[in-house]
Amino acid sequence: MGCTGGGTAVIIPARLLSTRFPAKLLHEVAGRSVLEWTWRRAREATGPSSVFIATDSPEVSQVASSFGARIVHTGPCASGTDRVAAAASQLFPRPAAVINLQGDEPLVDPSIIDLTCNALRTRTDEIVTCGTRFPSETEWRDRSIVKVVTDLDGRALYFSRAPIPGVHSSHVVEPFLAIREQVLAHVGIYGYPLDILARLTALPPSPLEELESLEQLRALQHGVPIRVLEVAAAAPSVDTPEDLERVRPLLEEEARSREKS
Repeated sequence: MGCTGGGTAVIIPARLLSTRFPAKLLHEVAGRSVLEWTWRRAREATGPSSVFIATDSPEVSQVASSFGARIVHTGPCASGTDRVAAAASQLFPRPAAVINLQGDEPLVDPSIIDLTCNALRTRTDEIVTCGTRFPSETEWRDRSIVKVVTDLDGRALYFSRAPIPGVHSSHVVEPFLAIREQVLAHVGIYGYPLDILARLTALPPSPLEELESLEQLRALQHGVPIRVLEVAAAAPSVDTPEDLERVRPLLEEEARSREKS
């Protein structure tokens, strides 16, 4: 096991159990598991020096081995961030930074990984993540979609499941139009300088993190800045069986295109 020292490694934390969709990473579409689709997309990125799958599951490890992934075995972990940190501590030589890419992102755009990777080369004292504009008020009000507001320099001020920022002016007829330039839908990819990742996972959960059930608030409450890069759009993740059916035709079409080429 190893990676290029000083580069950026993508680590995909992969657990077998999921509350809403058990074993979702192992479900197959067009002959490949959700995890393999995600891994292949990550491998198409040109910026990172290496891609790993981190897991404590023998089943996940077996599937990942079948398609040639490099695997880092961890013990049980409380969160995906903890698993990424545990995996990063085993890499030699150590990368300068790591990107946490969730395994349920089979349609992730490799250019977003590259954008995050490039930012990490200069943002050595910040966490890096991404966000995209809301297409409509419906998504802005949807509590399953995490929102982020930033300062004027692009650093995160706050993340919430609520439709932030609040609009209190009684003369504002259409609240969404008033705030659409001030808020982004969070895209769940994180880039960490290695020392910041180690520091973050050593800290206790913060009060806001526990209230919102959003890990990134631990960083903000402890004074760790988060840089938010704006991207054009975010691909749908697979959180539920319904999500899998929505992405199925897209992945099947991609599989057909690859066969023709």
